[in-house]
Amino acid sequence: MGAAAGAGGGNIFQQSAGAMGQAQRTLGGLAQFQPSPMQAATVGPAATMTPAQLAAAERMQGVSAVQAAQAPDQIAVNQLATTDMQQYMSPYTQQVIEAGQSDIERQRQMASENLAAQAQRAGAFGGSRQAVQEGVLAGEAARQAAQLSAQQRQAGFQQAQQAAQYDIGQTQAARTLASQQGFQAEQLGQQAREAAAAREQAARAGNMQAANQFAIQQAQFEQQAGQANMQAENAMRQLQAQLTQQANQANFGGQFQGAGVRQSAAGGLAGLGQQGFNIGSQIQQQQAQQGLLQQGLQQALIDAARGQYAGFTGAPAASLSAPLAALGATPGQSTTTQTQSPGLFNYLQTLAMMPSFCWVAREVYGKDDPRWLEFRDWVVGFSPDWFFNAYGKYGERVAKIVKKVPILKSIIRPFMDAKRKAIGYK
Repeated sequence: MGAAAGAGGGNIFQQSAGAMGQAQRTLGGLAQFQPSPMQAATVGPAATMTPAQLAAAERMQGVSAVQAAQAPDQIAVNQLATTDMQQYMSPYTQQVIEAGQSDIERQRQMASENLAAQAQRAGAFGGSRQAVQEGVLAGEAARQAAQLSAQQRQAGFQQAQQAAQYDIGQTQAARTLASQQGFQAEQLGQQAREAAAAREQAARAGNMQAANQFAIQQAQFEQQAGQANMQAENAMRQLQAQLTQQANQANFGGQFQGAGVRQSAAGGLAGLGQQGFNIGSQIQQQQAQQGLLQQGLQQALIDAARGQYAGFTGAPAASLSAPLAALGATPGQSTTTQTQSPGLFNYLQTLAMMPSFCWVAREVYGKDDPRWLEFRDWVVGFSPDWFFNAYGKYGERVAKIVKKVPILKSIIRPFMDAKRKAIGYK
């Protein structure tokens, strides 16, 4: 039994292989999906930034120059709950969902056309069996599409959430660093102003030694300010390196998530192809069952022919039943076995009837086989009268039926062999 042919010219197994190939092509086609890259914010003291750098910092971090000068206890903290997540969503998410759902729908339509063609050849087109298979196929395709959409949207939301948390962390770090730098600068400025006031006061009093001491103190303050600026610059460089590393790690994570989405879409198409293969196997099994049913019908016809032949051969006895019953005799009620030694009369009688008797035996054994002569000896010398008369009356017509239906020979031959052996032949 051949494989079920599909509407597109191939069979269901070829269509399943095509679905696997389509899954591989989809895996390459979805390679265009890339998560939105993250960039590390530029960190630096607000006092040394140019206006363009200040505007860029405000756009990247959401921190204004005024907020950067706040003390640590006045720094505002952003929250994920109040952050607009839409601005972090990838603009390619919907395109990937639509492309994956389009591929799944195309595979479903191909499998549906194959089911319709196979059901039409099997004589089940439009029936409940086809409807069940169509429903299972549609439900599986819808489940694959919904799973793909949910995975895509969940991955996009997780990526947006990570990006928002990353920006909140950058903003908070920038605010904290800027506030610390402003606070340290304010303290150093206050100390310098106090030292200048003291030196001015000492100079007015004519205390040159105190003025020199204050000058030395002023130089120390300036040195401390330089060291503080150097430490602040080193801290900013370290923070900048940390933010850059975090951005790279977030980008790598987004790429792995995109690869997982593409792999999930390819797996869905491969599952749809496997479902088409299983449906084709079920249809082949149903066709095999139909072949067994047809074989059973043919065997029933053969059995009916045997029964009909039995009716033909028993017709003479049945036709004699009524007159014999009227005479008080019933054929076939008892069996009598007689042993007879053929004499000259028997052989002469057999030779006289040879040209026009025993048509059935000649047809069963063949005219060149001597066994038909042995059976004729039984008919002439040992068979009951009713059989002898019926055989002589209907034998020629029965022989014609046997000639047209050769299978009847294998049914009649055991009966003739038994009668031959009953009178001594081998």
